[in-house]
Order: sequence, then C-alpha cells, then structure tokens
Amino acid sequence: MPEFGITQAAQLTGTNPSTLRLWEQHGLLSPLRSPTGQRIYGEHDLGLISTILRLRKVEGLNISAIKRALASTAPAPQDPARPKRSANTQQLGRQFRVARQKHDMSLQEAADATGLPVSFISTFERTGQGAAVASLQRLAACYGTTVTELSAPPARSADSSAHVVRGGKARQAPSFGAGIQIFQLAETLQSLDCQRWVLQPGAQSDGAYSHEGEEFIHVLHGRFHISVQGLKTWELVAGDSISFDSRLLHSWSAAGDEPTVLLWVNTPRSF
Repeated sequence: MPEFGITQAAQLTGTNPSTLRLWEQHGLLSPLRSPTGQRIYGEHDLGLISTILRLRKVEGLNISAIKRALASTAPAPQDPARPKRSANTQQLGRQFRVARQKHDMSLQEAADATGLPVSFISTFERTGQGAAVASLQRLAACYGTTVTELSAPPARSADSSAHVVRGGKARQAPSFGAGIQIFQLAETLQSLDCQRWVLQPGAQSDGAYSHEGEEFIHVLHGRFHISVQGLKTWELVAGDSISFDSRLLHSWSAAGDEPTVLLWVNTPRSF
C-alpha cells in the first residue's frame, strides 16, 4: 500500500504540514510512525483528510463539531478489493510516466507545461496516488492523449458486433481521487466514453478543466453541483441532466450526505 510523509500528504490533499500536525493534536488524525518517529500517511488517512477539509470548508464546522461528526460516522469496513485497486492505481501512474517519456519531456518540462509541481508529478507517477481529476486532465492533454486512454486495459480483439456489460460487472477504473469511483460501461466504442460515476459526499474535481468534445451527465442518485465557465453553478438531483461543450472550463462536486451516482458520457473519447 502506498505510504506518504507529511509533506507529500499535505501536497496531495491541498493542505499544509502545520495544519495536519494541528489536526493530529486535536485527535482528528492519527498517522502511523516510522521507527525514526516520522509520520506515515496511507490511503485511509488521505481520505480522512479530504473529509475533514470538506467539513471545514463546505459545511463550515469547527474542530469540536468535526470531531463529533467523525465520531458519529461508523468506519467503513475494509474493502477486500482494495489491493487490486491499489495495483491498478500504481499502473495508472506508470502509464502517465510512459506517456511523458514518449513525448521526450522531463519532469520539469511537464511541470512547466501544466503548472503542477515537479514533486507532485513524480509522486503520482511512482504511486498513482493523489491526482485529482483536473490534474489528470491537464497531464493527459499535455501528453496529447486522454485519461481514458491512459487508464484503459490492454486492447482486446473486437470479436463481436456488440459488447454487453452485466450489472455489477463493469470494470472499475483506477482511483482518480478520494471518494471517486468510475465504472466503464462502453470500452469497445471508439467515439465516446460512457461511465457510471459514484461520488462520496464532498468528492470534487479539485479545480476546473476543459478538453475537446461534448458531454452529457445524468444524475441517477444524490445531489451534484457543477459550474460551467464559472458563470453559474447548477445543483442537479436525481432525474436531472446537463449537457455542454467540453471546451468550456467546468468543475464539479458531490453535495449532500449520501453518495451521488451519475451516468457520464463524453464524445469523442476525450475524458
């Protein structure tokens, strides 16, 4: 399982080391310690940090209220599929590194082109962890490809005129951030992406991004906030849909206190 020091954990979650130390002092975090006493943060810790950030920034809770909110939430059971997803996530980082190297770009050149820190790109390529959707989009565009292409499994021969994905059998894409699960529904098609997104409360794009094409989003469950070109933020609920030109900057987040489930379509395959 990937492990991070306090500086890396802060960079990956958009916080700073002093804040993480403060939260630890108040009992919100309890990272492991190395034999030399250094803090060690794992995937669970990063998810917890994201939850605390949401409670602070989105819901405006103070430290005491956050402690009560965390205490009232039963810990999620260990997911037996986690090791497999972790391996897939590490593979995603390697795929991005290969794409960068194919373009003969150094880490510094990639950082200059995307505005992302060298340390962030290096950590992501090594572990596959910590990159939000907006950051992945910027890196993929820099390398002349898409997130879908870089996260796809090895190509399979087209041996049928139709491809069926049974309920509960869709391939889960590598992790694209805390609280985000993406299931591929139409991997054999060449001109569109069709995915089912499951977003935990507070999951977000972590910034605005754009890409070629057009997209359509339909809310199957929960509440979804989306801003297009920064002009207006829409709140969508189950049954609502939105479509727009993907070249417009867009950002989004899951609202409410229960998971948000979306049907998300991009055409062409530009995610």
